[in-house]
Amino acid sequence: MSSLRTTLLLVTFVLAIVAALPMQALAEEPTFLISLDDPMAAFLESRAYAAKMGATAEFRKMEWVAVDAVNNKLYLSMTEINKTMSDGKGDINLPENHCGIVYQADLDADYNISALKPLIVGGPFNPDAQENQCALDNISNPDGLFVDPQGNLWIGEDTVYHVNNFLWKWDGNKLHRFAAMPIMAETTGVLVTPNGDLIFSVQHPSSLSTYPYNRAAVVVINGFNTAQDFADLPVPTGDAMLTLTVAAGEPQVLARVGGAIPNDARGMVWGQVNNVAGQRQLVCNHPDGNVFIPINAAGTEGYLYTNYECRPGTVGKMYIRKADNRWEVLEGEQVDFTSVHGTWNNCGTSMTPWGTVLSGEEYEPLATVADWKANVKDMTAYLGAQANPYDYGWNVEIGPDKMGDFIESQVTKRYTLGRFSHEMAIVMPDRKTVYHGDDGTGVVLFKSVAETPGDLSVATLYAAKITQNADESLSIEWIELGKASDDEIYDAIRSVTLPE
Repeated sequence: MSSLRTTLLLVTFVLAIVAALPMQALAEEPTFLISLDDPMAAFLESRAYAAKMGATAEFRKMEWVAVDAVNNKLYLSMTEINKTMSDGKGDINLPENHCGIVYQADLDADYNISALKPLIVGGPFNPDAQENQCALDNISNPDGLFVDPQGNLWIGEDTVYHVNNFLWKWDGNKLHRFAAMPIMAETTGVLVTPNGDLIFSVQHPSSLSTYPYNRAAVVVINGFNTAQDFADLPVPTGDAMLTLTVAAGEPQVLARVGGAIPNDARGMVWGQVNNVAGQRQLVCNHPDGNVFIPINAAGTEGYLYTNYECRPGTVGKMYIRKADNRWEVLEGEQVDFTSVHGTWNNCGTSMTPWGTVLSGEEYEPLATVADWKANVKDMTAYLGAQANPYDYGWNVEIGPDKMGDFIESQVTKRYTLGRFSHEMAIVMPDRKTVYHGDDGTGVVLFKSVAETPGDLSVATLYAAKITQNADESLSIEWIELGKASDDEIYDAIRSVTLPE
C-alpha cells in the first residue's frame, strides 16, 4: 500500500501542477482581440481592464464565496498564499502559506464589504514530510464553502498536501473532520439543503479506488443532519484510503459518472457532453458545484444541479425525492447549452434568491491575438465551426422552465457579471449584489451590483483595490469599472473581428 500510495501521490502532484497552470496568466503586454479602450472592455477583458483602472491584480488561487445571511458574514477561500500574494511587489505581500486561508468579511447594511480578515489559517506546512505536508488537524488548500442553516461553515479541500482530501465543519470555534475522499479525489460542491441534508461531489478519484468511487460521483449522506454533532472522523489508513469515509450517516450515490440518466429524453449518461451535431464528444469525470432547488414546502423533492468541469463543460440536472430516509432519482438530463454556443469548465455554483442556478465558467480562454484560436480548439470541435473566445468565461443562469413550454432547463449567460476565471458567484440577500471568486494567479476580487433586484441583465461591475494592514487583513476600496446590459455585451462579442 505504501508503494501504491507514493506512486499515486506523485501522479497527483504532477497533475495538480498542470491543472494549476494559470491559463489566464498574461504576458507583460498582451495584445487582445479588442482594445482595452473599447467601450465593453470592462466586461470582455475584465481582469486586464481592472488592472488598468488601478485594481489589485495579485490574488492567488481565489476559490469559493459563501454568505451567512443571519450573522451578515461573507467567507472567501484562498487555496494558497504564494507567488503574486507574497512576492514583495504591489499591494499584497503576505507570508507564504501553501496550506491556504479562509477569509471572513463583515457585510454592512448595503451588503458591501470593506476588509478581508484571516479566519482559518491552514498549516503549518512541512516541506520535508514524505506525505501530508500540511497538518492533518487543519485545513489544506480550502476550496468549496457552504454555510448551513445553523451558521456552520463547511469547507472542502482541493489539495496535494493531504493524501486524502477532507470535508470539514467549522462551528465558529473549532474545525471538525467529517469526511475523507478516496485517494486523488477532490471534495467539491459541498451543499446543505434547508432541511440539513449534506450533499457533495467526489471529483476525479483514482481508477484504483474501490467501487463505486473508482469514478466520480455525487453523494448525499443519509441518516445525518448538519444540526447534529458528530465525533471527528479519524484519518483513514489502509484500504479506507481508497473509498469515501464519513463521520456519521451513510453515503448514497445519486449520480455516478458514466451511469445511465433515469428517464432522460436523450438517453445520455451522467457527465456526457454531446456536440452541436448531437454526437458524444466526451464524458466528464469532474463533477463540481451542486445546487438543490426544492419545489415543495417540505424540501423533500426538487431539482439537483451539478456542474461538470471539462471543456466543453456541462451541468447535470436530476429530479430527486426523499422518502424513508433515502433519496430517489426520478429523472434527469445533461443540460443543453447549444443555444449559448456551449459552456466551458463549469466549476463552482450557487442558487440565486429567486431560485435559479449560477454556474461559473472557470479559466476563461485567453483572447490574445497570438493564440486565441488554439485556446478554444475544444469549443471549435464542439460547435463544428470556429469558436469565439469571448463566448466563454461567464456566469450562466440556469433553471427549470417555469412556464412549462419545454422539458429542458433554460440557460442564459450573464455577461453583465464580467468575463474572468469564474470559480463561482453568489448573490446577496438584497437580490442585486454579487461577489465572485476569480481563480488563478495574479487575479482580481470582483463584485457586481444589478440595476434591478432579482434581475442580473443590467449590472455595474466593480474591482477591489487592496491595502494590506499590519495584522495581515486586507482593506478594500471598490473601483467602478462599467455598467452594461447583457444585450449590449452580447452584441459586442458578435462584433469582434476574429483574425485568420
